[in-house]
Amino acid sequence: MSHVAAVVTFKAQPGKGAEVARLVGAALPEALKETPMPLWLVLHSEANPDIVHIVDVFVDAAGRDNHLRDTTAAQIIATVPPHLAAPLDIAPMRLVAAKGL
Repeated sequence: MSHVAAVVTFKAQPGKGAEVARLVGAALPEALKETPMPLWLVLHSEANPDIVHIVDVFVDAAGRDNHLRDTTAAQIIATVPPHLAAPLDIAPMRLVAAKGL
């Protein structure tokens, strides 16, 4: 399996987690257009409601690199930062195992 991934963590301002989750999730129509990204998840933490994660899986490193310049990322960057308490944390990952991908 040669897939690569990224995990993006958004730390919202206190009480803004639901709004950040909504704004990030609103990028789904753009994410659906990205064929080098077969999996895109937006996760809203139950343990800390001001934390939102995106888990992206890409077919290759080029797809991951291009994603940062694509319309999905652009939409998120244009709408979410005013609601954040800290800069985005973007962690590149290598997929080790998966079910259903």
